[in-house]
Amino acid sequence: MSWALDEFLASVEEEFGVSIEDAEQLDTPGAVIDFVASATSPEDGMNEDEHRDHVAAIVGELMARTLGITRYREDWRFEDMRS
Repeated sequence: MSWALDEFLASVEEEFGVSIEDAEQLDTPGAVIDFVASATSPEDGMNEDEHRDHVAAIVGELMARTLGITRYREDWRFEDMRS
């Protein structure tokens, strides 16, 4: 899944305007969501929880599109997921 994971992380960078320096630390969907939520600012009056939920929804869409994964838990490791 490494090429697909690379594509997923590239889509995260593009969508959120962030730069992922150490992809190895982003080994779960939750880690990606936390990274993006902390690297970006809430929009339109969102509080931090709403912002994280918004990020999680977009990350979920990107995972479905690039990895074919539609059901997951935030603590599942990407390397253990099968599409």
